[in-house]
Amino acid sequence: MKKLGGVLVAAVMAIAILGLASCGGDDEGGGGAEGGSITISQTSQPDFLDPALSYTLNGWEPMWVVYTPLLTYNHEEGQAGSELIPGLAEEMPTVSNGGKTYELTLRKGLKYSDGTPVKASDFEHSIKRVLNLESGGAPFFEVIEGAEDYVSNGDAEADISGIETDDSSGRITINLTAPEAAFNNVIAMNFGGLVPGDTPFRNMSGNPPPSAGAYYLSKSVPNREFVMTKNPNFSEEEVPGVPEGSIETITTKIVPSLSKQTQDVIDNKLDFMQDPPDADQKAEVIERFGPDGTEEQRYEEHKTLSTYYFFMNSRVAPFDDPKVREAVNIGLDKPAIARLFAGELAPGCSFLPPGMPGYTEEIDVDNCPWGDPNEAPDLEKARQMIKEAGVDGTEVTVWGNSDEPTGKVTQAYADQLNKMGFDATPKILDGGVYFQTIGNEDTEAQTGFTNWFADFPHPINFFFLVDGGTIQPTNNQNFSYTDDQKINEEYAALQKEPELESVTDRWEALNDYLVESAYIVPYGHRKLATFTSDRIDYEDCAVFNPLLQTDYSLFCLK
Repeated sequence: MKKLGGVLVAAVMAIAILGLASCGGDDEGGGGAEGGSITISQTSQPDFLDPALSYTLNGWEPMWVVYTPLLTYNHEEGQAGSELIPGLAEEMPTVSNGGKTYELTLRKGLKYSDGTPVKASDFEHSIKRVLNLESGGAPFFEVIEGAEDYVSNGDAEADISGIETDDSSGRITINLTAPEAAFNNVIAMNFGGLVPGDTPFRNMSGNPPPSAGAYYLSKSVPNREFVMTKNPNFSEEEVPGVPEGSIETITTKIVPSLSKQTQDVIDNKLDFMQDPPDADQKAEVIERFGPDGTEEQRYEEHKTLSTYYFFMNSRVAPFDDPKVREAVNIGLDKPAIARLFAGELAPGCSFLPPGMPGYTEEIDVDNCPWGDPNEAPDLEKARQMIKEAGVDGTEVTVWGNSDEPTGKVTQAYADQLNKMGFDATPKILDGGVYFQTIGNEDTEAQTGFTNWFADFPHPINFFFLVDGGTIQPTNNQNFSYTDDQKINEEYAALQKEPELESVTDRWEALNDYLVESAYIVPYGHRKLATFTSDRIDYEDCAVFNPLLQTDYSLFCLK
């Protein structure tokens, strides 16, 4: 699913709205009180606050409860939270024509946060914005008939021939060029969150579009804060399964210091931090607030469908040489990198993470082609390969961002490249602009930090990151510019297989091939945390969804 900000999202300063009494009566669903306001934090600003463009966890976690798509996910923990349910659509799609036609009906009577009616044609407009703005999510929708023609024609107002809508009946028909195994999941992505049909074809982060979800973005000040307010026109009775939210106002502050965020949550000056606590303070947090802590529980760690890896741009020197990329995989000290995550990262070698179909421990740990990821690397072999390739002493810029611990991870990677024989220098950007920068082909970023958290539980959602067909000039997600015919062809074939269980072995083989081909440098899989103030009813109202992370719509005060 998305990169976690620079490393993850989260962190803010303490301007918590303490002293605000909870309003409303007891929450019938669970023990908390309705109403009130909370202040939470992110370490860096979201990449965008526009559903057509945002593709980091900084944006996706909050906007999941703002821009509701036609389909969405259960607001539950564990396996139940990865199950698709109707969102703004009345029911799950009717699929016909050999898996190429999807028919849905918009719920009746829906209104946006500004009071305007939600229309079926708004779906086409929302997808046109994704395609027109060269969003990182655009490749998922190019399977729609006419989508590629729409992009190449360059007329924002033109129609997409494969999307037919009827505002009077609410019917929406989507025709694909070929079957797409995970297209229901694509519909449920935040990119498919509906916005009004007159929303401009430009980045609207400074003035986010009206929403049809439980909350709307009522304020957006870049690099400082954004505010989510309950949508007065949203009702769970009209959209069953999608909570209408308990907290009245959620203010998110941008606070670069992870240490300050952690201390402010400890001191109840901040109600939630998106990132895990600062490494130096984590032991205290666990001892006091963990499941077996000495005080009331306010902290818990959760496994995620995630992979952390370094990209190597195969279009530019020195990483256009496969032997150089192999050398980096051999020489990377994965345990040293993992220590920077304070126990939250399990070293590994696989691109697909544990829990994802196609993952095997065989390639991840037991038989990694580059050496045991839990042991020190063969640095001498890496040095020798770099010399043999004739690139020792080559200047390399290592890209990363200032979020914690990404900055430290980037510096450590640069130091390790120097030990292999390069002349490497880190280049650290703000987390809010990092992924757009390295995703612009004009940047020609050589190598650096990236990660991926699953948007949906299907290997398609990871392999589009290494598919040559998804490379685009801006907002590109294939940072290594991997364009391997075997990967491209098998990925295209597997996209058409509707029964994932029957082709899991092929996904395993493709994952093994990618790892062995050394296009990227996977080094581990991460856990995230939920850490709240004691104002939050943690037992009843702190819910961690396996795909969208912490569910803001279920927060409530004691």
